[in-house]
Amino acid sequence: MDIGSLVEQCDGNAVRRVGTVRALDETEVVVEWEGSESEHLPVPVPESVKTLVPGTIRYRAATDLATLQADFENNPVGVLVELLRDLGETITVAALRKLARSMGLGVEMPQHEWNAVRESLRADSAVRQHGKHCVGWKGEAGASPSPGRRRSASDALRQLAGTPRKNKAATKRLSAAVSAGLHELTSPYELLAAHALGVPVADWPARWTEPRPQDVSEEVRLVAVQHITDMSRARNRAVLPATEPDPDTVKSAEIPSRLGLLPLLVPLAAMPVASRAADKAAKAMNGEYAWDTLRSGMECFELSLSKTSDREAGQPDQDKRLAPLAVRTRELLKTVLMRRPKEDDLSWLDFVEEMAFRACALLADPRIQEQRNGLVREWAQHVADHPGIPAELREAARTAQTESAAEAAKPAETDGTGSSERTTEGRRTEAAPEAPALPVEESESTGVEKGGDTDAEAGETDSTVPANTETATDEPFQEVTDDAPDGMPEATQEPEQDPQAEIEHLKRLLEEEQRNASTTRAELERQSRDALAALAEAEATVSRLRLRIADEEKHRAEAETRARAAEATTESARQGLEEAEQRLEAMTRQLRQRDDELRQSRQTARGASQAQLRQARIDTLRVLAAVLTEVADQAIHEDDETGPANALYRRALTRAAAAGVLDMGVLGEETDYDPMRHQAPGGPAARVVVERPGFVWQGPREPEPVVLEQAVVRGVEQ
Repeated sequence: MDIGSLVEQCDGNAVRRVGTVRALDETEVVVEWEGSESEHLPVPVPESVKTLVPGTIRYRAATDLATLQADFENNPVGVLVELLRDLGETITVAALRKLARSMGLGVEMPQHEWNAVRESLRADSAVRQHGKHCVGWKGEAGASPSPGRRRSASDALRQLAGTPRKNKAATKRLSAAVSAGLHELTSPYELLAAHALGVPVADWPARWTEPRPQDVSEEVRLVAVQHITDMSRARNRAVLPATEPDPDTVKSAEIPSRLGLLPLLVPLAAMPVASRAADKAAKAMNGEYAWDTLRSGMECFELSLSKTSDREAGQPDQDKRLAPLAVRTRELLKTVLMRRPKEDDLSWLDFVEEMAFRACALLADPRIQEQRNGLVREWAQHVADHPGIPAELREAARTAQTESAAEAAKPAETDGTGSSERTTEGRRTEAAPEAPALPVEESESTGVEKGGDTDAEAGETDSTVPANTETATDEPFQEVTDDAPDGMPEATQEPEQDPQAEIEHLKRLLEEEQRNASTTRAELERQSRDALAALAEAEATVSRLRLRIADEEKHRAEAETRARAAEATTESARQGLEEAEQRLEAMTRQLRQRDDELRQSRQTARGASQAQLRQARIDTLRVLAAVLTEVADQAIHEDDETGPANALYRRALTRAAAAGVLDMGVLGEETDYDPMRHQAPGGPAARVVVERPGFVWQGPREPEPVVLEQAVVRGVEQ
């Protein structure tokens, strides 16, 4: 045990209080406990007071509890194994937990987490188990304990997203855990949430992985949606060269421009689940991203028809699952249809036409007839009848759907009609009687009549009489009579095509080609306008980038100037600190020399009185007090409490404590005036305020502290 060592006083295994050794000799030890309470302990010290060895868990708990708590959050088993190694004895698990809690570790840990830690502790290779309840350290001296389990970055990010910002200690621990496991975060929503919560992201991916918002917790999704919205607005905000960019603009510049932000909202808003983040994402979108969301929502409704066996398999009801998506897409559809572009609305018309046609296709699907009151049917009917869609597009969608249904049913009807006509014609041919043999006069008259009948019948059946029919009348009578019956069925069996029908068919083909040409021409015009708009947008983006580059160069120059000034200031402070340290070392050497002279004089002049020796020691310590006064003046006039002068003053005060020299008074403290302890340049007063602390020497056998340097005070203003 030396002066300046840390000690702790325990009640059993529980830590009661921690203190610092201020003075010691052969008979007693002076310990200053927390709260500036001093206690004189006899030598040897009681067993309840133990010295803290640097590097142990107890020492870390007394010097840097916040870091130890962060290590315990990330690796509780490893910290407990180190504590077992420090104890070096067998202890029950309950007593080990009580000891850890007395040091501020795992105070708020739930019981189920402690049960898991207890099982992992017993299974650790460096832990020896005694019975059912006792454990001890079995590793070699100096061996490191096993790493144990560590909280994943995703879990730490989820807790960080749900932790209030006021809880700075928990926020700091969770941020450190997320930063340590940043490479484990693959989802774009997790990376953006970490960036929003202040975790530095140095390595951004070349492109986003497939966004799967359903695999991310709701807390992280909410933070990611808000960050995407803020960063997208900051990207589109133009920063003039003479203005200072706002924090969002600076933060958005950290995200590479190759990574799109708004497209990440589309799969989030199209999730068929109840989610505040999805609702927030749907409200933040407009334009083509809103169109893509509605397309994805329509696809979800279309896919739901194919899952006809969900209820049989015991899965959740489709309508209940799709209800949040239906509400979300209804509001989004209303917003999109109300924001029709005033100019160049071809893209908008294409989108609403697509939605109307897909809704009508859903309504015509035979599978939807089984869900007459289902949510999918309500959604499709809502889209098909929405007044925001132009009436001509709605009618065109219904007509196209009707024609498609008719064309699907037409092949069956055509097959039935053709067979019926062929059957009737066959029956007519079979029912026709054979012509009898007649005289010439009768044959001629009959031939004319039959020719007229044949012509009429041919006209009715869209056929013509063959050319050899008229030539047959110049032949002998018998041949005419024999050939006529055979010629009539041939004319009936070979009908000619109708020219009018062929013309109508060609007209329909021509009209269809004209419509296709008009559609192609309109598409080319739309693509040309889109290309012009994209070119204009690219030029605007280039202009914004040029402005941003100029602004960044300006900020870089200012930062370099500030850095050079800070370096000069730091160099000057370092030189001053080195000079002060040199003076302090010189004074320390002089003090040691005086102590050596004092010891020599004590050995050579044993007859000298104790009063003379005491006065010599006081004179020597006054020199040290003068040095401390000079350092205290520099620390008082330094603005930063963590500056070099303050650090030098604390180190010098620690070294002076080894000789029993302590500071007296605190800057700004109000107290009663004591002419022995105080020096008032402006005159004494009843109540004074300390402007510079003084120094006293408290020897082991001194009943009262000896004033080495008076504290400078001033009267309290009334």
